[in-house]
Amino acid sequence: MTTRVLLADDHPMFREGLRAMLQGRPAFDVVAVAGTGVEAVMAAERMNPDVAVLDLRMPDGDGVAATAAIRKVSPATRVLVLTSFDGDRDVADALSAGAHGYVLKSAAPQEIADAVTAVASGASVLSDSVLAEVARRSAAPRSRPFPELTDREFEVLEALARGLETEAVARRLGMSPKTVRNNVSNVLVKLGTRDRAGAVVLAHQRGVGTGS
Repeated sequence: MTTRVLLADDHPMFREGLRAMLQGRPAFDVVAVAGTGVEAVMAAERMNPDVAVLDLRMPDGDGVAATAAIRKVSPATRVLVLTSFDGDRDVADALSAGAHGYVLKSAAPQEIADAVTAVASGASVLSDSVLAEVARRSAAPRSRPFPELTDREFEVLEALARGLETEAVARRLGMSPKTVRNNVSNVLVKLGTRDRAGAVVLAHQRGVGTGS
C-alpha cells in the first residue's frame, strides 16, 4: 500500500530533496508540500495524507503548533517531526502536541524513509540519535523521580525507558502482559503523555533508564 505524504519545510532545497527521495520510492506518494505551518495545516485538511512530515521551525506557526492543528483538522493523519533541533524540550513539546515520531535531518535517507513507514503503520518513532541526545542532556538521576507513580508503575516506566517491549517487560518483572499494559496506561495518565514514546522522553529527562 502506498503511503500518502505531506512535506512541510521552509527550506526549498531540503524540501525538494526530501520529496525527490521519497517520491523515488514506490512505497510513497508525496501528495502535497508546504513552506509554512499554516500552509501545512491547510494542505492536511485538503488532502488528508497518511503522514505529515514537519519541520519544527517554520514561519506562520511552528511545527508544534502545526502538529496540534493537523491532529484536529485531519485526525487520521500521523505526524513525523523531521528537524535539526534535538533539545529534550523540543522533543517533549512535539510529542505532547500529538507527533508520532521525531527524527533529525542528519539521519540517513533510509532511516527517514523507514521512520515515515513506521509512523504510517501506527508506530511511534524516536531515532537513536534523538534518544542519545536526550539521555546526554538529562540531569543526574534523583533517588526516586515521579513520586506520583507506584513502585510497580515506576519499574514498568524504567523498563520502557531501557527500550523493552511489553513481553520483555513482563518477563523482566514477572508480570502478565495484560498487567504490564494496565500499568503502562496508568503511567501515561499520571505523566500526562499521549503514548509510550512521550513517557520515555520524560523518563530520560529525569535520568530514568539511561544508566547501565
